[in-house]
Amino acid sequence: MTNGSAVPDAWFGDYLLQPGVTAFWQIGPMRFWLTHGDQEWRFASLPGDDTLDPTLERDLTGGVPEPPEAEKGASRLGFRRTPDLVSLTPLTADRPMVVKPITPFLLPPGEELTLYISTILWLQVTVGEDRREFLQIPLFRPSDTWFGSSTRDGEMCYALQTSARLRLENLPRRPHRAISALVVRNRAAQNLAIEKVLLPLPHMSLFAAEDGQLWTEEVTLEHTDGRHEAPLDLSDGPPAQAGVTRRIGGPRQRAPRGLLTRAFSGLMGGGY
Repeated sequence: MTNGSAVPDAWFGDYLLQPGVTAFWQIGPMRFWLTHGDQEWRFASLPGDDTLDPTLERDLTGGVPEPPEAEKGASRLGFRRTPDLVSLTPLTADRPMVVKPITPFLLPPGEELTLYISTILWLQVTVGEDRREFLQIPLFRPSDTWFGSSTRDGEMCYALQTSARLRLENLPRRPHRAISALVVRNRAAQNLAIEKVLLPLPHMSLFAAEDGQLWTEEVTLEHTDGRHEAPLDLSDGPPAQAGVTRRIGGPRQRAPRGLLTRAFSGLMGGGY
């Protein structure tokens, strides 16, 4: 039973499980079990309710039995001949994420700052060398919200409160979250109220640092006078503070720049 990840101590990667073995992981608040059965793979899970849980554990020896209450979160995938290889892959969310700082703040004219935000990851499980998808599941299910100027103009998103740290070292590291660096520039003549930010996560990639921390591209948002839309720029990778990284997954969707710009049009207001 091996972990084929190129990042030491990372939970994601390839695992070889022999028939009859049940392996266990806890990634943040999510506990799950993978069983290599007779002509099937079985996945069972018990989600937690603490989105700040920093736990990262795994047992590949079969020493952690699946509890009966995990049955309600079980899925099965059948085969003529069951492959031994199972792969765990992190994904960005399948909708944009409305990120609301716990304490809103103002950015004066001409100022620029970087916010460090962590967002919840999805887990993808694939089986075999040909990577047949078994399932996708959020490692913590965020709440739903509508983001837009009206019920007719907007989109369904996820909502997440965040500490929005100004210094990277003050942002707690959690295995079920990826870090995004958001650069905000206020080119307007008035203070900019940063109360909520829409991150276009389906259009963003994931990168793994040498310490196993996951990152997205750096995002730059510039606010100017007379515009309700804020032009968005995605860099080619994480900020320099992430250190050496490698890209481990591309965006779920590609989108024109105009769509991304419109996605940030609710920055100054809208539903949440």
